[in-house]
Amino acid sequence: MESIQILLLALVLISVSFAGANYLGWRLFDRPRHALIWAVAYGLAAIQYSFNLFRDALVSPEIYWLLANSTSFAVVLCAFWGHRERLKLETSRAAMVTAWVALTLASVISTVIFPDPGLRTALAPGFCFVCMSAIAILLIKNGPKPRLAQNVAAVVHLLFGLTQGTAALIALRLGEGPSPELLLAYRWANFTFMPSFYVAMGVSAILLLATDLSYKLRLLALTDPLTHVLNRRGFINNSLGALARTTRGGKPLSLILCDLDHFKRINDRYGHTVGDRALQHFTRILLDSVRTGDIVGRIGGEEFAVCLEAQDCGGAEAIAERVRRTLAGSPLVFAGQEVPLTASYGISTWSDGDDISAMLQHADIALYNAKRAGRDAIHINRQPLLTAPG
Repeated sequence: MESIQILLLALVLISVSFAGANYLGWRLFDRPRHALIWAVAYGLAAIQYSFNLFRDALVSPEIYWLLANSTSFAVVLCAFWGHRERLKLETSRAAMVTAWVALTLASVISTVIFPDPGLRTALAPGFCFVCMSAIAILLIKNGPKPRLAQNVAAVVHLLFGLTQGTAALIALRLGEGPSPELLLAYRWANFTFMPSFYVAMGVSAILLLATDLSYKLRLLALTDPLTHVLNRRGFINNSLGALARTTRGGKPLSLILCDLDHFKRINDRYGHTVGDRALQHFTRILLDSVRTGDIVGRIGGEEFAVCLEAQDCGGAEAIAERVRRTLAGSPLVFAGQEVPLTASYGISTWSDGDDISAMLQHADIALYNAKRAGRDAIHINRQPLLTAPG
């Protein structure tokens, strides 16, 4: 078996492996659609490399070029579609199909109707260059955190695309009449650099899937599954960053502690389903009432906290009052029945020597006073007390 055939067989097996890995990623990682699309792309790539491997067994060279090119177009379009899907960018399926039909028609024209060996050979790698460059730009511009995986994937896709673009340019020159130098350059581009970057591109796809899963697991560990805001651990972790910025910049930092009034009665009277809806309802009001950069968390059963950068106690009180009034004017409606909700609010402001735990203690004292005053009230702890009343 010649070395090129061995390489093609290896590429078939590698493509099947990448297809299987992406399929497993789809099955095991909460079924992300882009993983399934990439699995299809690598499966088609295995078919395309099989055409290359067994081209002598096909009926005619024209049949080989039509099959190889049309499959290559589908591979590249699926790879492009998968990356757009992962980045949550809208993609028109009709446009994808139209592009595949147009490119396949161009292949038919350059292969059968008006034969042009150079154009016929350059179509697939030229289109690959365009799409791989576009993928690299998408990853750099729209890729989510962490950035390292996005940047590595962008570089790998760009290098693979440049290899394909080089092969396309050489193929166009070959159509004018092959020379030993051009044939050698074409072999280097297609059978040395391309396989290396192809493998790297497949590995980068697996790396993106693994990075996405790792990020999702970290996010789940810091997020409350019912309300989708931060849990206690996530709130404290994020608030530590706000506190560090406050101590460096000398700006105020305030904290609001909110607690739904008589929440046990709601659960007892209406059931836990309504209790969960009440928590979600209050969360929406809370998120709508604060600024985008403010830190919101559910830190207890019916207890929420908001960390407000660059806000003194007066600003925090205004926000708490906004939440209180909105909640009063927007009762929870469940199964056609209104479920009135109120909450109590305690506010603390950072002073030298405080950490987040101390601020939470101070806000808890104020919240205790708001409850004792009759609930549905806002209290501010202006003193750095370290223990709550008995």
